[in-house]
Amino acid sequence: MPDFIQRRRLARILDRAAARLTDVEMPEKGWIATMRLALGMSAEQVALRKGVSRNAVYQAERSEKDGAVSLKQMENLAKAMGGRFVYAIVPDEPVEQLKYKQARRNAKRAAGEDPGFARLSKEDQQDWIDDLAAQQLHDMPSDFWAD
Repeated sequence: MPDFIQRRRLARILDRAAARLTDVEMPEKGWIATMRLALGMSAEQVALRKGVSRNAVYQAERSEKDGAVSLKQMENLAKAMGGRFVYAIVPDEPVEQLKYKQARRNAKRAAGEDPGFARLSKEDQQDWIDDLAAQQLHDMPSDFWAD
C-alpha cells in the first residue's frame, strides 16, 4: 500500500478517535480513584483483586494524578475493578489540518530564504507559498516536520 494511502487511513482513525473523545477529561480524583469510588470499592478490595497491598493502590492513585503511573499499572487496576484501560493519543485538530499548517510554515520559511521572493507582487507571493505548501504536502520530504 502506498505511503500516502496508509497515512490517510491512519489519519481517519485518529480523527474519528479525536471526535469521539472530545469531551473526555480526567476526573479530578483521577480515573483509578473515580472508578473505585463509583463502584463503592475500598482500596483494600481492589488490592485483594489485584494481589497487591492497599498502599500500592493508593500509591497508584497518587501516581496517576502526578502523571507517573505506568500503562501496565492502569491496565491491571482497570481489570481488577471490572473495567478496561483505554490509551490514546489524538490530534487537537484534524490530521490533514495539522499537516497543512506545517506545510504553510515550511513554505513561509522557504520564502524568507529565497532572495527573489520579496520582488514578487503580493498575489504572486501568496501563489508561491500556496504552491510550495501543496508540493510539501504531496512530497512529504524527510525534513517536513523540522522546525
